[in-house]
Amino acid sequence: MWSLVRNPSPAPAPNTLREPISWRLPIRPRRTENTRVAQIEPVNRVSRWLLPCVAQRRVAELLKSGLAAGAHAQAALSILTFPPFFVAVHARLGLACRISGVRSLASPTSTQPRLSQSVICSSSEGAPMLLRPAQIRFELGRVFMAARRPKNKRRSAGTKRSSQQMQTGSRTSRRGRARGSNTASAKFPLSVLIAYHPSSEEASSIASYVFRSFNDDPSDFGLRIPTYFAQEDGSGKPPTPEIPSEADKVVFVLLCDDHLAADARPAPGQLSGWGDYAVGLQRLCEQKPADRRFLPVQLSAHAYPIHADLAGLNFLRAWAEPTLEHKKKLVARRIVHSLIRALHPDLDEDTSHPLTVFISHTKLDIELEPRPVRSLLSYLTAQQPEKTWFDSGDIESGSRFAAEIERGVKHTALLAVATDSYSSRAWCRREVLFAKKHRRPVVVVNAIQNREVRSFPYAGNVPVVRWKGDPEEVIDLLLRENLKLRYAELYLGKFKRPDDVILPAGPELVTLFLQRPTGRILYPDPPFGAEEIEILKVAGLEVETPLERHSRENILPPGNAIALSVSEAEDLARFGLRKQHLDAAQLELSRYLLLSGVSLAYGGDLRADGYTVRLANLLRDPLVEKLRGDPARRDNGGAQLVNYIAWPIQTTASDAARLGHLVEVRRLTRPADVDEKLEAAFANLPSETSEVSAVEKRFGWARGLTEMRRRQVTETAAKVVVGGRIGSSSHPYKGRMPGVIEEVVLALRSSQPVYLIGAFGGCAQLLIDSIRGRKRNELTWEYHAAVPHSEELRAMYLKRGLPWDEYDDLNAFIHGSGFSGLHNGLTKSQNQELAVTRSIDRIVALLLTGLRNVLKD
Repeated sequence: MWSLVRNPSPAPAPNTLREPISWRLPIRPRRTENTRVAQIEPVNRVSRWLLPCVAQRRVAELLKSGLAAGAHAQAALSILTFPPFFVAVHARLGLACRISGVRSLASPTSTQPRLSQSVICSSSEGAPMLLRPAQIRFELGRVFMAARRPKNKRRSAGTKRSSQQMQTGSRTSRRGRARGSNTASAKFPLSVLIAYHPSSEEASSIASYVFRSFNDDPSDFGLRIPTYFAQEDGSGKPPTPEIPSEADKVVFVLLCDDHLAADARPAPGQLSGWGDYAVGLQRLCEQKPADRRFLPVQLSAHAYPIHADLAGLNFLRAWAEPTLEHKKKLVARRIVHSLIRALHPDLDEDTSHPLTVFISHTKLDIELEPRPVRSLLSYLTAQQPEKTWFDSGDIESGSRFAAEIERGVKHTALLAVATDSYSSRAWCRREVLFAKKHRRPVVVVNAIQNREVRSFPYAGNVPVVRWKGDPEEVIDLLLRENLKLRYAELYLGKFKRPDDVILPAGPELVTLFLQRPTGRILYPDPPFGAEEIEILKVAGLEVETPLERHSRENILPPGNAIALSVSEAEDLARFGLRKQHLDAAQLELSRYLLLSGVSLAYGGDLRADGYTVRLANLLRDPLVEKLRGDPARRDNGGAQLVNYIAWPIQTTASDAARLGHLVEVRRLTRPADVDEKLEAAFANLPSETSEVSAVEKRFGWARGLTEMRRRQVTETAAKVVVGGRIGSSSHPYKGRMPGVIEEVVLALRSSQPVYLIGAFGGCAQLLIDSIRGRKRNELTWEYHAAVPHSEELRAMYLKRGLPWDEYDDLNAFIHGSGFSGLHNGLTKSQNQELAVTRSIDRIVALLLTGLRNVLKD
């Protein structure tokens, strides 16, 4: 109940209230995506002299905005209508609204416009808000219009939760709120979030398999669906259920096994267990079923239902599969089903078919061994939820055959079973042409036993799989092709310009003739080779991929080297990421920077599995070579990658030779202040040695690493930092401080542009926290003094008169520098986005924006 009463102020001015009047305003909560909003309706009419009509609506909407920001209790609203009027709202606000100033009336993730800075709102202490008419005249009207939405359907009794549970489940973390600042155009069409108990090796193996199947298959370059994992803090406790903000649609996958079932109930002293987490995910999906799908997977016989509220939910029975490999394939396949449903709004019901398969075949070969059509039909009927459109028996009597065939193909995925007689049959050829005309996914099953008299030339430019008697492999490929085309169409929409025509698959003359597109054609990477491009040019067609467009339009001034500092952090799992994500991000960032015309610099050894070798292999990638082919963009044929080797790391000529002629290895010599006694201690150290058994050895390593980093700063134009190990007493580092911290400090002191990418944790996030004034134990001497030989190392530095940075001074220096001290050509808000986004597209866009601003011709 809300009460509106007159402010008991003396001597009311003209047009003010002359006696108290009460309103009873019942509150009807309804749900939006992230907030709880109240519908407020007056019960009895108020005299016209109370408030003007517009003011009444604005005040009502003001209350709505307060509730949207988290208010959930009785409040008193005191109003005087003489200008300027003051509104004092005392409300108990939720944790998500512990803010003041411009964000007082809208949650950080809300799309509602914010009020002016003079509006004051406190947290749970309930201090008043002060508003003046000149500052809120238009803003309140905009808030009113933005908040008007159709009422949601009443939630069923089976899905009700307490208000405390709801607020806990929907409250986003600090990082989640920050990520919400990404614009809609920066979002992916789709993403996958996989959650499992951190103690489960089986679930972890399945999750890694799913990630690779959507991101690491070289044959499916166009299928790059962001796949993240639930956050882990190392305690084994479940994270807070929340919605990733990187994508418009999300599929939540919960891998349930005995570990998760054993911890389903909260442990003593805990507020929630893994069962509550599962329920939280399921209810987040219920709020927006068109954009979120929940797929629980039962990996063991006792991992159902995890929680009583999920007893009526259908779990994927992966536990019945005979081997772990079978479980992996089943889970990946059903995730593809869910992704297809998510991308097709007309497939909301679980009972509908995610895909209709059109089997194009010739009856002349249907009974000939090895009978692939019969095997495929049997598998689809017994194993898969796909509908099958098989032959003329699916056409109603009296229908025109050709029209019905085309209508059937138009809404299906075509599986062309190419047997010996297939290409000789006119209707088979027509079915392929119908599918290409309507941009339908096509997979060709090569089941030719002897020979084809004439192959059908228009069945190309599609995946082809050799028939080996395995229908599962064929259907999986068809499903992935369907998903890839639909996802590519939506993903390319992010890059579309007014004169672009999007094709979800590589263009070919037959499809271009059938569809007759006008304008420049945008199609998925990788780009065609020069020989195909020449043929399309003869036909007067312009085609381009996002990578080609990037390499053509984002050329940075030549002669600049960008230093990459990329390494795995200890807390990577806290951000829902794994080493696979870091490896993929490093390669993507390197590819885009190389295509922009700059060279790369990296400091590290030459291990066969290290980043230096991976970068060298990237330089030999045919795609990179093709798009970076202009000699002017290769610094006149110079090195495209410079690898700095710190003393005392040892390398051989063979190590450098295998990197290729595009990589230059710069080995640093022993620092002058490392005397002969220390040099002798290092004389027999192999390059792979990581042990630092004495303070003299650590001193030598520290001096060598510092000089390498100092030289890299002087010879490069900017530094990009991703991750970085912080180190600890159990996992010590060799230098005088964690390597990334030293690199950034040296760069800041030289005013070198620095780009901190924080979503991968580690030192990059530690430095960002320092800039923001957030105290971290990992940036104190007490923490680093526990690293072996730290006390002795400091004493040795001071005894020799070498500069030694105390961590309190470093923290003050980094915080005092702020985001502006990064000198990276980005605004504060852009740096804040770079600090939290996991989207490689956004990271690349921000890097290029900053580099264009700081690099001069």
